[in-house]
Amino acid sequence: MKLRSLLLAAIFFALLPSTFGQQAEPAKPIKPPSVNEILDKYVKALGGPAAIQAIKSRSVKGTLDLVPMNLKGTFESYAAPEAKAFSKLTIAGIGDLLEGTDGKTAWAINPIQGSRERTGAELLQAKLLNDFYRDINLAKLFPKMELTGTANVGVRNAYVVIASAEGLSPETWYFDTETGLMLRSDFTAIAPEGNQPMTVYYEDLRLVDGVKVPFRIRTKTPSFEIILTSTEVKHNLPIDDSKFSRPKI
Repeated sequence: MKLRSLLLAAIFFALLPSTFGQQAEPAKPIKPPSVNEILDKYVKALGGPAAIQAIKSRSVKGTLDLVPMNLKGTFESYAAPEAKAFSKLTIAGIGDLLEGTDGKTAWAINPIQGSRERTGAELLQAKLLNDFYRDINLAKLFPKMELTGTANVGVRNAYVVIASAEGLSPETWYFDTETGLMLRSDFTAIAPEGNQPMTVYYEDLRLVDGVKVPFRIRTKTPSFEIILTSTEVKHNLPIDDSKFSRPKI
């Protein structure tokens, strides 16, 4: 029996070099997607080009929280093609903050700065941010893009893309590696009192008329955070062009 055991052991170890003893081939590195592939997946995750282009207007209403000032209020916004946009934030103890663009001019009215027109790079940025079909036009609006790697956004892993448009500082976008959705964007907001870095988080996405819309948007600045929580999102309602014109005050 002892001889038999030794023989079996010898056979076992003799087989090791050709089975268990073989070196495993190193894992091949996973090729990252191209920027165009990331953008295509993003548009598809939102609902696809056809669904996005079927939307001709958007109106949103909801509540806002200003942290850490513990200020609350409401907001409403309207948007249409050709970079037409209007927003009204009503903050308790402060008043109404109005912003808009008719696609050619842009303006802002608030209790602190009064009424003013946006010009130069500030106007360019307003039109770029409010491009109604921005999500399907990113490659056109930002001629230079670069995938720089991945990063965590909360518990999610994201591809990091830096995008540049002529005349403006680059924007940085974070696309979920699994879902393809944009989780966060960073940009520098241009303002007369000084440029401010902004970090925007897109959360609680819901399907509305075949297109995913973030029902919670958090915007962080060095001084505060504003949280917009939508309670109503409607598409394709008629919006008079006068809504986007600068009010006469």
